[in-house]
Amino acid sequence: MTAGSSVHEHAKRRYREASLWTRVRLHPAGPVAIMFFGLLAACIIAGLVIPQNFAFLNPANLTLLLKQIPNYGMVALGVGLLMITGEFDLSVGSVFVVAPFAMATAYAADIPLPIAILIGFAIAALIGLANGVITLRFGIPSFITTLGMLFIVRTSAPFLVGYARSLNFKPPATFTAILTGNLGPIPAQFIWFLVMALVCYLILNRHFLGNHFFAAGGNPGAARFAGINVFWTKIAAFVLSSVFAAAAGLFSITRLQTAMTNPQLFIELFAVAICVIGGLSLFGGRGAVIGIVLGAALLQLVQDVIILARLPGFYLDLFVGVMIVVGVVINQIVRRKY
Repeated sequence: MTAGSSVHEHAKRRYREASLWTRVRLHPAGPVAIMFFGLLAACIIAGLVIPQNFAFLNPANLTLLLKQIPNYGMVALGVGLLMITGEFDLSVGSVFVVAPFAMATAYAADIPLPIAILIGFAIAALIGLANGVITLRFGIPSFITTLGMLFIVRTSAPFLVGYARSLNFKPPATFTAILTGNLGPIPAQFIWFLVMALVCYLILNRHFLGNHFFAAGGNPGAARFAGINVFWTKIAAFVLSSVFAAAAGLFSITRLQTAMTNPQLFIELFAVAICVIGGLSLFGGRGAVIGIVLGAALLQLVQDVIILARLPGFYLDLFVGVMIVVGVVINQIVRRKY
């Protein structure tokens, strides 16, 4: 045996390839994947064994489950991109309402639908830009900035539209079908959610902006030293967070055929919770899109189980609270160990 082969054999014994279980466990989305698929398997078994008392496999229930996942999931995708940069956005709950209401208002004023939609997205982008500039220029924690923006946008919206509470939104039937119809048994909104998740994946894993997001969140000082403009990187993430919230709101008003100024209750908190449950670090620099997707799916799956089992509704809040704490603990352990 030569010296080279001896060293090679020693290296193989010392550094063995990690097992599949280890790779799953250490992946940012590993814990949520284990929880989701474990609960899903339990639901399928229960649906087969006691279908009369637990109608999980009922086609109507499965379709409803797929319809519900994008409600928080679309908002969580944008919030997740921002969290990877180490920032938060609590104003998405108001953007989710205000930007689509602006679209409906413009459309009601006989502005062409594409332009009306662009107006809503422009408002969302401006809110995200304001959040980013205020946070980064003045060194204010994004939690505080966006919390303030949440109340500013929420209270100013009714004033700007003449204190209207709701507004009918009746786009062409083709537009409605494309956004909220069904492709066979699968809701179109769920397909769009997967498309948006794919876009986020490509941004994070196939585009330089994704590398900049991880670098800005993981170690801003090192990112600046490497030539990354951390300021504009985070600004881009703030804008994307608001734009994704506006997109989610557009799907909502299209499905309901009504735009309302009252905010969706706690949508911003559920979006953050989904990201934490999905394995994103509260400190930035770590996370995966699949974790956000599975986090949104797990949240709705738990809600479905609670409804089918006829349990009190507060069990969902209890689950979310426990998962947030567990997620933070896991993040801290991983952060210290690796």
